Amino acid sequence: MHVFISSVISGLEEYRDAAQRAAETLDHTVIRAEDFPASSTTPRRACLAGVRQADIVVLLLGARYGSVQASGLSPTHEEYREARDRRPVIVLVQEGVTRETEQAAFLAEVQDWSHGQFSASFQDVETLRDGLIRALHQLELSRATGPIDPEEMLDRARGLIPTGRGYGEARLVLAIVGGPPQAMLRPAELEKGGLAELLMREATYGDHRIFDMRQGTNAHIEGHALVVEQESASVSLGEDGSVRIIVPLRGEEADEMAGLPVIIEEEVQERLLRGLRYASDVLERVDSNHRLAHVAVVVTILDGEYVGWRTRAEHARSPNQIEIGMPRARTPVWLTPATRPRAALRLEAEAFAQDLTVLLRRQHIQ
Repeated sequence: MHVFISSVISGLEEYRDAAQRAAETLDHTVIRAEDFPASSTTPRRACLAGVRQADIVVLLLGARYGSVQASGLSPTHEEYREARDRRPVIVLVQEGVTRETEQAAFLAEVQDWSHGQFSASFQDVETLRDGLIRALHQLELSRATGPIDPEEMLDRARGLIPTGRGYGEARLVLAIVGGPPQAMLRPAELEKGGLAELLMREATYGDHRIFDMRQGTNAHIEGHALVVEQESASVSLGEDGSVRIIVPLRGEEADEMAGLPVIIEEEVQERLLRGLRYASDVLERVDSNHRLAHVAVVVTILDGEYVGWRTRAEHARSPNQIEIGMPRARTPVWLTPATRPRAALRLEAEAFAQDLTVLLRRQHIQ
């Protein structure tokens, strides 16, 4: 594989050399700015082209941020932004140094995005070399199961959607699968009582709870998945790390809302946000090393065909009067592109919830 080494050069020369030796030890081809031949193109264009050419980017972060470019970012920061949504980034952070203010902010951004992925700290040349070799090996293991296939991931996510009854209250279904596909939990691990207890506790009392605290909860194995359910909601965790969440769209707030039953847009978005964050927490528990590097998210609404769609303000203005068109079959919706880096499930949960809600609304009222 081609490995691009990104960092400020001045002051980190020996560490960049050590990173090169570590990558070459594993038979990778290294791309570095100092090795570029003379060219008519600008150094910035050459470096960003090097990032795009690489399969992996190794980011070394020390004390200095580097010169700010016209973009308002340093060259290393530009290289990171170019890489993070397109290819794996291995982050190596120097310890025992005082970072410039801009560098501290850059590091915070990187650590927030790459949490749980391939990262390590280093104090000297030896710890950098050893950390990078381990990270490259871990990345190779994660890729051994196969490449990311967006259509395959979408098919798996859509396959988690159950068949609706065609009547009754509307239910929101959120299905999330990871890739590349691989076994994350053994059947015996799925049956361990502690896992079911964890799912129950977080779903009922956690920071992103999705269950009704007034209802009882039980757990059982269904095929290759552990299912934790209440009368009106459920969570399913598959051996492949897939997560399916089903919640009613008139939950605890329904007791406080007068008038005809409707789907309230803000409630859809709130439930999606909780569900995305809950799923992200579950994945961190079962895959803390981020072997599942990407996710596909699919959403649909089951049943409630004769229920209208409104905002809270619209419903408050006329709670006892609503126009409902002919019922139509609903199909799952997803974002474009369908697969996203795993970290986006946590960092971009609000944007995901907003956009998926818009797609559901368009489908419901068209």
